[in-house]
Amino acid sequence: MQPNSSSPSSSSAHPPDHPVSKPPPPPAPAMGYPANPSPNGNPGAAAAYFAAAAPPPSAAGAPNGTAAFGVAYRYPAPPHHPPPPHHHYPYPPPPPQPPHHHCAPHPPPPTCLRRLLAAVVSAFLLLGAATFIVWLLLRPRAPAFSLTSLALSRVAYSPSNSSLSASFDAALLAANPNAKLSVTYFSPLASVSFAPSSPIAVASLAPFSQGPGNTTTLAFRLVVDDAYVGPDDAAPLKSGGGGAVGVQVRLMAVAVFDRGGWRTRRRVMRVMCDGVQVVFRGKNSTEAAFNGPPRQCDVVL
Repeated sequence: MQPNSSSPSSSSAHPPDHPVSKPPPPPAPAMGYPANPSPNGNPGAAAAYFAAAAPPPSAAGAPNGTAAFGVAYRYPAPPHHPPPPHHHYPYPPPPPQPPHHHCAPHPPPPTCLRRLLAAVVSAFLLLGAATFIVWLLLRPRAPAFSLTSLALSRVAYSPSNSSLSASFDAALLAANPNAKLSVTYFSPLASVSFAPSSPIAVASLAPFSQGPGNTTTLAFRLVVDDAYVGPDDAAPLKSGGGGAVGVQVRLMAVAVFDRGGWRTRRRVMRVMCDGVQVVFRGKNSTEAAFNGPPRQCDVVL
């Protein structure tokens, strides 16, 4: 009796000649790129760029049914999107700027020079303060002058050329009102004129000094030789019948006040004795004199 082929024992005792092989798993994405979704929207199916293709069926002679090495196949590149257009907005050019003149800064002065300048300025300030204090303590006052006498002699006037020749003898009384200061007069210069004309005689006098509270008489002679005299000033001289003539006697000098080692700066002093009436003694007289008490003079210092 023939064995039944459909019995379970026979089927389990003899396995099939070719076992059924399972398909290999899908390859991993190549070069680390993420998998792209499939066009049909199936999330289970994915393919990467340049992914390895599935190996072909087992070739004859491959041991244990292993697949051959896979080869890379080209996949379409992703769609190219052009960059958005860039709009260039032109800006107006900046307004022209005026040229700037850059001056190099001056280097600071050295320390020694600044100290020297500070010392000089301090010395001047101290000297000025000391002078001012001394001036306040001493308080120099201008001297006083008065005309004590004035006489004309040898008066000769020529109407043809309006010239005058005469001698003027004057005396001034100078008083120093300072009780602590002495006064020295340098380059004194005396002049005489008929008011209000220019001087007709000028003479230089010798320098002199006055102690504190001193009074000095300064006498001098001025000689006029063929000096021009205007018609108005020479009217009393033309008539020859006497009369009075207005005379100006002036003195100019450089005055310095001193006390011991302290001395003031030089000051120009002007003494003006104006409007002195000189009266002739008689008709056709050649002499005239100032009659009256001493005449106080103006002093400008």
